[in-house]
Amino acid sequence: MKKLIVMMLLAVMAFTTTQTFAQTKKDGSKDMRYKKNKQPLKKDGTPDKRFKTNKEVKKTTVKTTTPVKKAA
Repeated sequence: MKKLIVMMLLAVMAFTTTQTFAQTKKDGSKDMRYKKNKQPLKKDGTPDKRFKTNKEVKKTTVKTTTPVKKAA
């Protein structure tokens, strides 16, 4: 049982370390081709409107319909 836990722990550690190295360039800076590294803020800290998460959602009005009474 201990061997299984140790093997699972090693597998998780190996996966997380390869994930961080895969998203950097050779010089160690972030590779901006990956979605995880893109930051939706400008350098001055204001939200960048080019990103979907920062765009304001327009509220739409919902039309309510009244049921039509049938003549009996």
